[in-house]
Amino acid sequence: MKNSMKFLLLLIVGAVCAVAAFASTLENKHREFSRTKEKELRVILDISFGSISIKQSEQDKIASIDYDEEEAAKQKLYISYDISNETGTLYIKLKESTHFWGDDGDRNDRNRHLDIRLGNTIPISLELELGAGNGEIDLTDLQVKDVKISTGASSVTMKCSKPNPISADDISIESGVSKFTATNLSNLNFRNLKFSGGVGSYKLDFDGKLKQSAEVQIEVGLGSINVYVPNTIPAKLVYDDNWLSSFKLDDDFEKTRSGVYETSDFQDASKRLTIRLESGLGSVRVQRK
Repeated sequence: MKNSMKFLLLLIVGAVCAVAAFASTLENKHREFSRTKEKELRVILDISFGSISIKQSEQDKIASIDYDEEEAAKQKLYISYDISNETGTLYIKLKESTHFWGDDGDRNDRNRHLDIRLGNTIPISLELELGAGNGEIDLTDLQVKDVKISTGASSVTMKCSKPNPISADDISIESGVSKFTATNLSNLNFRNLKFSGGVGSYKLDFDGKLKQSAEVQIEVGLGSINVYVPNTIPAKLVYDDNWLSSFKLDDDFEKTRSGVYETSDFQDASKRLTIRLESGLGSVRVQRK
């Protein structure tokens, strides 16, 4: 009996030590950068795996980053910040080493989360490359100058719940074998937006306030895409009709000539949305809301 009790006690102590040792390998880290002479901010994210969230910071900082990192992790997060010609560049990189024969390495690395908060006092250019993982991008209350997003096998949502205080030059989105959802796109106050989708499920919602006329170019390969245009925005759709694709359009759009559809208020509007759409083998649905 005594030997059994000793053995049980040793098992319990060993289990506690193992849990404590595992917990100690996880370290929460925080980096932040205060504003000095910057007049613009460029954010470059090169993340091959994991999940990220981006939104406006409640603190008076250029940027703050929170993340968990294991002491023994092979893939370390690299963060740098430099200022040149009054432009600050925040560079964040996390790349995964190649694995063979089904060896996926440490699964905890794949669950790594990166939390990024950006200041709203200066214009921001965002360049994001996300391989496998999840992304939540909230551009509300930020001064968005331009956005470039490239995603692989990932699920990404993007929104802008309030009108952008400045004009965005270009919005460029490339989405591969993934799911991509963007809402309140008109609030970004963009001039040009280009979306390119491969094999996936996509949703582009142009709700929001249209402050200027805007051009949209959409290209979809094998994926399905739903495009939503609010009733308050005059719109024209130019569609490259491909018999291999499925195309559905709400009755609010009237055909004016071959491949061109317009809402009744489009011609007389001073601020309007023009959407040019091409589809291969995919499915396309354009709706008013």
